[in-house]
Amino acid sequence: MKTLTLSLAATAMAFSLAPSAAFAQTYIGVSGGISLKNESNNRGTFTGAVPATTAAPLYPEIPSGTELGWKTEFDNGLNVNAQVGHRFEGGVRIEGEVSYTKNGVKRHSGLAVGGTTIDDLDASVLTRGATVGSTVGTVLDSGIGKTTSLGLFANAFYDFNSGGSFQPYVGGGIGLSRNKVDYRPSDIDVGQGKQTKFAYQLTAGATYKISDSVEVFGQYRYRDNGRTKIGLDLLPADLSVKVTQSIFSMGLRIPFGGGQ
Repeated sequence: MKTLTLSLAATAMAFSLAPSAAFAQTYIGVSGGISLKNESNNRGTFTGAVPATTAAPLYPEIPSGTELGWKTEFDNGLNVNAQVGHRFEGGVRIEGEVSYTKNGVKRHSGLAVGGTTIDDLDASVLTRGATVGSTVGTVLDSGIGKTTSLGLFANAFYDFNSGGSFQPYVGGGIGLSRNKVDYRPSDIDVGQGKQTKFAYQLTAGATYKISDSVEVFGQYRYRDNGRTKIGLDLLPADLSVKVTQSIFSMGLRIPFGGGQ
């Protein structure tokens, strides 16, 4: 909440310090697009010991505190956004934004325990039961699962050629993102979790003014939603998942008042 308060305070300060021109405009906007697949190098530790097996297959104890991790690749997903903003003389523009993204899991790979990759071992090394007949790598190589993020951002932009119909722009924003992670490789309930984290984004795009009351825009955005901690159900361990997105989107803005 402290981060959100600082973000809103920064937005309010920008409003108060920006030039108060006769043609300043308030606008609303909506946009949507594609969230390109990214990957996460998940990392964590065992929160409890996994006992050694006493019958075949024989596996040694995994002590509490042992490091583990693996890589997760995501499918392309969707992104939708809504904005309320204000444009000032000279190209300065600020806005508040609500954003939602969703990406499915493509595959997991490279499960390492204590620094040793165990993808080629039978999956019973994890279940500590009878031989499964499938390797750890085969079980992990599944597209079941997803990540979703609901974010609230305070953004600031600079519009080049602010007096023209075509206006390239750059900018960025900070805020909070509510991230949810659900990992279910081979339909096995491996782990889930949700956290609210500090997030930031960097943006480059262009606006085209169809008229004084209608604008269209397209943009690229890199967004970092931080690391989300999840508890594993299959093993006594916690894992942190890196949640980032590369987003291409297009949208529509409706300005009110002023005009250039």
